[in-house]
Amino acid sequence: MDTTSSTIGFAGDLDDPWVAEIARALSEFDPIPWGGMGADLPGEAFRAQSQAGVGILVLHRSRLTEADVARLEELRREAGPAGWPRIILCVSPYVRYAEIERLSGLVEMVVPEATAAETLPRQLERMLGQASPRAKRVADAIPVEVVSSDYELRQVLREACARAGYRTADAATLAPDPDADLPGYPRLTVWDVPVLEPRWEERLERRGRLGPVLALLGFADRSAVSQARNAGAAACLDLPCAMDDLIDALDRLARLATRPRAQLAHPTPPAPARGARTRPRTARRLQAGAE
Repeated sequence: MDTTSSTIGFAGDLDDPWVAEIARALSEFDPIPWGGMGADLPGEAFRAQSQAGVGILVLHRSRLTEADVARLEELRREAGPAGWPRIILCVSPYVRYAEIERLSGLVEMVVPEATAAETLPRQLERMLGQASPRAKRVADAIPVEVVSSDYELRQVLREACARAGYRTADAATLAPDPDADLPGYPRLTVWDVPVLEPRWEERLERRGRLGPVLALLGFADRSAVSQARNAGAAACLDLPCAMDDLIDALDRLARLATRPRAQLAHPTPPAPARGARTRPRTARRLQAGAE
């Protein structure tokens, strides 16, 4: 079966800036947008992906009720085993585990919304059978420092980076100015961010001046990711994370490290104004394709 011909749909509330940012991160896959459905599940999106033969549907849900689960089960019966699309369920922290567990036989994977913009492109490449491009030997020239107070986690992360071809070092804490005169800068940093400690944003901002920082967050919700990005994180992942996601993020940051500093900033979706609904330009383009 030629999975490279799969059609990809994206269903979510594109009026939500965070959801629109996730959709923008998938723009290279040319997803078919299904937005503006409010609280209802977009039944037409499931049917369209089923009719496409080999369909993949990225479905974002801020809430997932028992009625939603029942509706998905009904749509699955209508489509039948051969017509059911491969579903990536992207969820907020407000979605309860009980509902996710009930959907285990209906969806291919579940990803948290806070870091979906970082991880979904690699997941789609895997599902489509596409090889993710490596950093083209940039990895040999840029050192990576793994920082975590957890010794075992630090060693696991360092070993994964070394296997991917990066020259690695590790430390228990983030030094304010670690050997800044060493050759090979900018360096990459993988930091297990202690978000419960005071002034972590200041430490992140200082380290970000030396090179891109991949922030690992113990609980990566919208607020924590926004704080980390605003403090200078070039990418954010949840902990625990898949090592493939870690290396994919590092490869992208390694390529970015050779570009001007102004291009390293990761856009943070703005919070919608109270009493108003905003629609970023990317979301408008996606929405226009669905109307």
